[in-house]
Amino acid sequence: MSSNLKIKRICAWCGKEFIAQKTTTACCSKQCANALYKKKKRDEAIKANNQFVEKKIDEKPIERIKDKPFLTITETAIYLGVTRPTVYGYIKRGELKVTRLGFKYLLKKEDIDELFNNPTEFHTPTKEKAPITDFYTTAEVKEKYHVNESWIFLVAKKNNIPRTFNRGKTYWSK
Repeated sequence: MSSNLKIKRICAWCGKEFIAQKTTTACCSKQCANALYKKKKRDEAIKANNQFVEKKIDEKPIERIKDKPFLTITETAIYLGVTRPTVYGYIKRGELKVTRLGFKYLLKKEDIDELFNNPTEFHTPTKEKAPITDFYTTAEVKEKYHVNESWIFLVAKKNNIPRTFNRGKTYWSK
């Protein structure tokens, strides 16, 4: 059922003048209505995101932590700029001292700051291989013991038998 109303309107999206048959019509065409709808949704999402960011900025977790003498694991992670598992790693390795109070773990802020006063020397661990003096090739092991190649690798891994690679061949320690 169509209306007999003829209302002059200006499109909310493109700004063209048009004749509307309803009082609620805001756009001149379906394309303009779709574009306007998408713009409104986009603006709502941006507004929601901005509110979330502003809330996080207002919280300023570092400001809350500044004056505390003891920090929780999460606060320590924020203070150091690392993740919680990293803090747990520091604790496990003994780099940070922790006190358990009920279900909470607390760390002294002095201990955290002390980490930076006495830094440890950084070195990358090297994997040393045992020198192989007498060795068999994989083919020799297969022939001597009448076994499959996969069995050799399995047993070698299980028993930590040293091996080396040279020109595409695997050499096993006798």
